[in-house]
Amino acid sequence: MLKLRLKRDLRKNVLRGHPWIYREALEKAKGNTQMCELLDKKGQFLAWGFYDAKSPLAVRILSTKKKPPNKHFFETRMRQAFSLRRAFINADDTNSYRLFNGEGDRLPGLVCDLYDRVAVLQFDGEGSFEFWDQDFIAEWLIENTDVDTVYFKPRRSEDKKPRTWGKELESEKLLIKENGHSFFVNIVDGQKTGFFFDQRENRKYIQSLSRNKTVLNLFSYTGGFSLYAGAGGAKETLSVDLAKEALELANESWLETFGDSKGHSSKACDVFDFVRETTESWDIVIVDPPSMTHSEKNKKSAVKSYVDLFAKASQLVSPQGQLVFSSCSSHISFNDFLEIISEALSQARLTGRILRVSGQGPDHPFPHFCDELRYLKFVHLCLD
Repeated sequence: MLKLRLKRDLRKNVLRGHPWIYREALEKAKGNTQMCELLDKKGQFLAWGFYDAKSPLAVRILSTKKKPPNKHFFETRMRQAFSLRRAFINADDTNSYRLFNGEGDRLPGLVCDLYDRVAVLQFDGEGSFEFWDQDFIAEWLIENTDVDTVYFKPRRSEDKKPRTWGKELESEKLLIKENGHSFFVNIVDGQKTGFFFDQRENRKYIQSLSRNKTVLNLFSYTGGFSLYAGAGGAKETLSVDLAKEALELANESWLETFGDSKGHSSKACDVFDFVRETTESWDIVIVDPPSMTHSEKNKKSAVKSYVDLFAKASQLVSPQGQLVFSSCSSHISFNDFLEIISEALSQARLTGRILRVSGQGPDHPFPHFCDELRYLKFVHLCLD
């Protein structure tokens, strides 16, 4: 068993629940990716984790109990995650959600989204991919949930092949149900695992705002916010995204839900060009861009991009209209995000009142002592 010793006094952090140890905090961190015993600065037992041989994030904590994790330990964690979802997911109107959210479910680096009877697996980095027993996870899912197909989807940056357990995947395009609404999802070619379940509660909130409103959905992807706005009685919705294939799914989902295309249109173009060039205005403008930075190194330029984008989008809102800003970047904190919004409105010579600040839904939990994993920011403003 690999034993790793801290050279910094991080005992309190680990016992409070922080799930990560970075390489510079360890003495002589060497070896292959594997289970490890973490010792504190004095050489006393602190926790069990798994060592990632290839990442600056060298240890992900599994447990602070003296007994090492085993198969039963991991089965218990997976069962607890499943039970937690069943407590707040209404199976009558929602058949798809995130089941395992990595560190938030004390299953570090492991992501699993359920799409009705198909589970999609992803892993956060090479170390997580190497550590987790994929056969064991797939078998557990097929035996303990309603899933009959498990599909491993490599991240786009990974040089790995997809893999399937159970029934073969009949189609890369699935029809799912969320809060009674129908969505077509491409789990093979779509972003992440195919859909963004973390915005579920925020989409439902948009539905409550949209009666008799015109709604512009920027970076719409497959049109989640647009469809919910339509369900809330919006007069017109426009989905704008660079990905033509995603917009085709948005149009299909709208037809499936409402029976015709009335009330929704889409435009495939660069959103940054669109906000510079359009002369129209809308009652509600939603801006939900992809992450603009994946590291602290690029944070400054990302902040500038957010400010410029949000300032231009703010000018597309009708008088006394409403703005919704969102960010999924973990390197932009809630305080950073509110500063970005303030600067953007200042540049646009506008003021507003914040009506709601929220984040990811309850199927995306995060450790109470790891604010870095509270990544999703959602802010709703009414302009003065």
